[in-house]
Amino acid sequence: MKKIPVVEITLVILGSLLYFLANMQRVAVPGAVFTLLQTDLHTTAQNIASLGASFMYVYAVTQLFIGILIAKYGGFRVVSIGAVLFFTGSLLFPLANSFVFLYLSRILIGIGSASFYLAMINETRKIVSHKNFGIALSFVLLIGYLGGIIANAPIVICINHLGWRKVFLLTAIISTVIALLFILINKFADKQPVNNTVHLNFDLYKQVFSDKRNIRLYLFACLNYALYYVIQTVIGKKFLEDFCSMTVINSALILSIMGFLYAVSGSVIAFMSKLTLNRRTIYLRFASLNTLFTFSSIFICLVFNIKNPIIPVILFCTIAFWASLSPLLVPLLHDINGEKVSSSAVSVMTCGFYLGVGLLGNVVGFCLDLFKNTGAYLTIFAVCTALAVIACLNVFKIEESAKTKRILHYVKNHGKIAPEDNTKHWHDKYEHDLYNNV
Repeated sequence: MKKIPVVEITLVILGSLLYFLANMQRVAVPGAVFTLLQTDLHTTAQNIASLGASFMYVYAVTQLFIGILIAKYGGFRVVSIGAVLFFTGSLLFPLANSFVFLYLSRILIGIGSASFYLAMINETRKIVSHKNFGIALSFVLLIGYLGGIIANAPIVICINHLGWRKVFLLTAIISTVIALLFILINKFADKQPVNNTVHLNFDLYKQVFSDKRNIRLYLFACLNYALYYVIQTVIGKKFLEDFCSMTVINSALILSIMGFLYAVSGSVIAFMSKLTLNRRTIYLRFASLNTLFTFSSIFICLVFNIKNPIIPVILFCTIAFWASLSPLLVPLLHDINGEKVSSSAVSVMTCGFYLGVGLLGNVVGFCLDLFKNTGAYLTIFAVCTALAVIACLNVFKIEESAKTKRILHYVKNHGKIAPEDNTKHWHDKYEHDLYNNV
């Protein structure tokens, strides 16, 4: 009987909690506290947007190195270092009294947070089998994504009672406790030998960018993610308040609902993919079309001055549900690139995610300062609609991985499986062929 890796599972859970706190930091600043920070610090919208963008840029660039560091030292070692930087930045943020220290705190939080995502993917893959990887990963990410829920309505309510500094200080203390607990338990884990054959070079990234399949996937995935996440973390709450005249609490509640939908939908979409024999492209295409419909519809509302909040609320919720595509994108990148290159391929995608969010966040801040009221939002949503078109053009060039194609070909030649026959008996019968010989 195979020994259950209790220590490793515990570390993955703690790492997921750190990812939860990282998501909370990422979504809350500036999104949930945009107007509050701008008023309290007496500064421009561009400066507040840049505060969030600084996190995104650092997080993005760090991803390019994290993949190599994980391959060399193992995910748990990398998280241990990242956790120290994360809780240090978390403690500094509520204590900072100048923009220099505010930016420094976001940079430290960004570097620390960058280690959690890829490390949890790497270590989860070691614990579970290939056929269950997508489902297991979706649950790990679910824990992390729940931070986006707490980062809106709950944190806004707490800030209204305690002030933003006290709330973020309490969050920092919790982060410190979990980080130290992770470091302590990691001492009892089976240590992965340092892989001295892995060096800090960009040869693997050259292989990644030499494959056109990766380029097409990145152009879709990074744009699609940035378009959703700039709503969640930068402009969504402010837009609902400014254009739709929603209250601070109600707009924060909508963003929390978006965070909830984003958190749970990854597991739902992964399960749907598994039921359809790991088909992925059909869901990616639908998600891209939904993003295009969302931004073009809001742009039309702005053109005709339709201020009914129900329309953007429904559209924001649909884009949130179909934005959680990592449980499909990560296994697809693993299948396309193979074991040696896959971690680098995922790190490039993650880098693109947050570079896109950072750049789009800066565009949003620039537009808010340059134009007034509706004019700013018209410009923002026009740009977003154009980017959604580019993402949509590329998603239809993405094909299923060769592994999935072979599975589908096998099933086609051995009898079509109706949904009601897609049972455990059938999976037991064909599991060896499907997951080992294919």
